[in-house]
Amino acid sequence: MKTRMTTRQQLTQSALAALATIATMTALAAASGAHAQDMATQAETMSAQDEALSAQLDPTPQILDTTSMTDDHSVNVPTGWWTYTNVSAASIGTYLSQNNARLTEVKVYGVSNGTPTFSVRMVANSGAYAVPGWWWYYGLTAADVTAKVNANTARLIDLQPYDAGGGTIRYAAVMVSNTGSAARAWSYLMGVSTSQISTQITNSGHRLIDLDSYVEGGVKKYSAVFVANTGADAKSWQWFYGVSPATIASKVSAFQGRIVKLDRHSDGTYNMIQVKNTGSDASAWWYQYGFASMADLNNYALQLASRPVDITTYKDANGTRRYDAAFIDNANTSTRRMRSEFAPTFLDANGNPTKGIFEAYLKEVSGSVKVDLNGSRRAETASSFKSVHLLHSMRQVAAGADTLASAFSYYEYDPVKGKDACPNPALETAANLRTNYNFETGLDQMMAISDNRTTRGTVIRYGGFTPFNNTAAATGLTGTTLRHNIGCGYKNLSTGKYDPTNMRNDTTASNLARIYEGVWNSTLLSNNFNARTEFLESANPSSGVDPTLQAVINEEAAALGKSAIAASFGANIKRWGKGGSYGTCLPDSNGACGQKVTIRSGTGLISLPFKSGGVIAPKVYSFARLISDVPVSCWNCTEETNYVNAYNDASNELYRDEIRAALKTW
Repeated sequence: MKTRMTTRQQLTQSALAALATIATMTALAAASGAHAQDMATQAETMSAQDEALSAQLDPTPQILDTTSMTDDHSVNVPTGWWTYTNVSAASIGTYLSQNNARLTEVKVYGVSNGTPTFSVRMVANSGAYAVPGWWWYYGLTAADVTAKVNANTARLIDLQPYDAGGGTIRYAAVMVSNTGSAARAWSYLMGVSTSQISTQITNSGHRLIDLDSYVEGGVKKYSAVFVANTGADAKSWQWFYGVSPATIASKVSAFQGRIVKLDRHSDGTYNMIQVKNTGSDASAWWYQYGFASMADLNNYALQLASRPVDITTYKDANGTRRYDAAFIDNANTSTRRMRSEFAPTFLDANGNPTKGIFEAYLKEVSGSVKVDLNGSRRAETASSFKSVHLLHSMRQVAAGADTLASAFSYYEYDPVKGKDACPNPALETAANLRTNYNFETGLDQMMAISDNRTTRGTVIRYGGFTPFNNTAAATGLTGTTLRHNIGCGYKNLSTGKYDPTNMRNDTTASNLARIYEGVWNSTLLSNNFNARTEFLESANPSSGVDPTLQAVINEEAAALGKSAIAASFGANIKRWGKGGSYGTCLPDSNGACGQKVTIRSGTGLISLPFKSGGVIAPKVYSFARLISDVPVSCWNCTEETNYVNAYNDASNELYRDEIRAALKTW
């Protein structure tokens, strides 16, 4: 199997799927050593009595589902999605309303005094994921489930048995309307054995879409939901019960399948449903065991621009809460391409995002998002964060609370390092004070030469970090928090220890892009006292492109038979923005440098020369891209250079699809 690319050639969707679907005990161990040991002791072989294989049907291949009228397991149309864990029924209602979403899966997290809390998965109830009606319930008896299905003319999509206390079995259920275009032939079973499930499959010609096990009176029982395996719902599929992770990996590989359901037994084995993942049914997808938190699970999904289609939660043999999940692609074409650009360097050999954080975001100003690869993940961006300092300062100017011509104070912290020094407040003495710039020049230096001294000068000017964080909150930069002086990395100068938890400057690619979009369209910054104009003048304006971006233009122009205009096209591109770079450390248990990491980022605006009626009519895009906390053994060495080069290459690829669209107008 092809697991790594040796060139910058774009990974195809099928190659990426192959890269991502391996789930090995090594990957499990990386997630949790103790849990991996528990799983490794499970038997890796099955007898005929241990394995149940349902009808391995092979109808005419179907394309991936275009709607989730049946379920959402095989829909890879991009959508909003959310997960929550250990939440009450009332909280779920609040989240559903806030997100305009519907539940697609509900798991019981725990039960206290008969009242359960839940882990849930929800999707936006719109577009390909909209259904004509849906309901969810908990605390149901088997008879209650049937009554609710009948009363709502509904069809179950998720049925979760749980012990409500004292061995009393109750059910949580999610159901959708089974009327009109959403109507399906279907069936369900509760409190049955695996042989009864097999009989139902044989007799009905239905396929499983949900399978859960539980113990009642010392006997293992199952609940199961089926849909008719015909027409648009026809899929080649398999199901197994009581199998180990190693066996799951083997079955996935042999069948060329995609997991849509994992249900864990208390002994560490699993029930599993998979569908064929070849031909027109193929999609990039992933699965993983042993996440330590729902946040870790979500970060994994977002880094890969994927969406969880099944989540199971449990306590492992050591009593530690864990989460397992299967994921499907949730990217549009441009985002998928960008993921493929980062993948060869920033995913490990098993297709997992273990080499730091990478993000890419591109949005037409006042228009649609073109690329969103992990764009909402909080990360350190080094000097790209100075765009926040500039925004706050210019908003003060626009409000008439400050003036660019006024005096400006900053300090010299290290004459050798100069602008690159870490601003140490202990060195802010009269002897180190500098007043040779006015405020406008100080901001220009902050952006043009990335001066850490004048950046700290803005913080001093406004009384600390709080005003900047207030501006972030007021302008919708919900993932942005200023905690340290840029230039000091994660080091706490008062303790001498690395402390990213308290010293990291958090922001996101989408937040950084939002700053520039909001300046360009004047929604975040007016031009009172020339504030907007001055922001853009400070943000390193340039015309034309560097050779690496021109190479992208040349490739696209050649493909369109327009090589003759490639140079002119590139000369008409304009850009504004700010980059950033760091080498810093993640701490060991004593706060010393436990792991060296590298950070690179860039954010701003790009104006592409679209034409209308033969006249250039530019379209402006805001962008941001970054790599953060990428582990390296050394700085300024080949290893770090390889990561930086891969980041730079991906950065130029960010605009390729929009460049192609613009070239078509010439």
